Amino acid sequence: MNNYSKKHDQALEACNKVINGIEDETLSVSSSLLLCKRIARLVNDLEGQEWLDFEYGGYPTENGIPTYAWNIGVRHGRKYRAFNLDGKSGEYMFTELCGELEAIIESKIKAINNYTTQGYSVSGDNAIAATDHMTKQVIQGTNDLLLSIQTAKRRLSILKSQYYDYAVRWQLELQFGRTAQTVYMEYQEKVDRYYSALPTTTLRKLNAIEELIEDENPEHYAQVITSCRRLWVETAKLLFSEVLPDYHGNVFKTKTGKEIDISGDHDINQLSAVIEILQPKASKNTLVGSEINFLIDWMKQISEAQNTGVHHEVTREMAQRCIIHTYIALGDILSLKAEVDSTGQMK
Repeated sequence: MNNYSKKHDQALEACNKVINGIEDETLSVSSSLLLCKRIARLVNDLEGQEWLDFEYGGYPTENGIPTYAWNIGVRHGRKYRAFNLDGKSGEYMFTELCGELEAIIESKIKAINNYTTQGYSVSGDNAIAATDHMTKQVIQGTNDLLLSIQTAKRRLSILKSQYYDYAVRWQLELQFGRTAQTVYMEYQEKVDRYYSALPTTTLRKLNAIEELIEDENPEHYAQVITSCRRLWVETAKLLFSEVLPDYHGNVFKTKTGKEIDISGDHDINQLSAVIEILQPKASKNTLVGSEINFLIDWMKQISEAQNTGVHHEVTREMAQRCIIHTYIALGDILSLKAEVDSTGQMK
């Protein structure tokens, strides 16, 4: 299991702990927060890390809350409306940490249990008035404590909901990623058989692409795009020569009557011709033409950027997408050809 898979599984495990712990009420909100920080680190969620760092370490409040911190807090449920000393309504943000709210609730509950007139006694002419005053103080103090507890619980509930939702969101994304990985592996196992039939020189390009992306050298990401493009062009020419071996013209007429140029490096048109010949002969209605055109258009944009010399703009993510899209699209065409070959329709 590679490092990415380990982090993936660890993050999913942390998500499940947060979700189950909150639902079963076996996990404190503070513990949920720490697990959420772990999730954010494992999945490299930079925006989540920034928010959770504030949740754990506190929001800056000196000279007022900075705008960037305010916006983060507001996005995560910390805004509330209240009346100020002038009686005007305004928007505020509570900044208590979940651990502070838990401590407030615990201490206030203990204070209520100790807040009583039991054991208090007075005598003399003012006894009744003194007792009445003391009773009112106890009632007022109790009400203040209850209000404080209610406010703290409401705010803690908001934070708990935020942490719960964060864990659920990443659980869904990670589970989908695992499903997608399984599907892709099944697809890869099937398609690899068709790739293995390609000439050795073409297969070497696949190995070169793998080595470049595993190198994790940013300077090599643009070379990945170039290698994918060369693989694409070479495979297009190979398939065209196999599917239309006796075709010598420079123009191919489609079923719609449109004439397309298939000479030279017009690999898009060459593949379009290949697909148009193969599709009617296949037992299944495999529609890959529009996908191929979309992929080529996308790769052209990357190639144009590369040709301008801005190699630094090609990121690892872009290179990875290029590999996946190229692999799947060519795999679909190779699968289509293999299916037609198996039926003897190419003879």
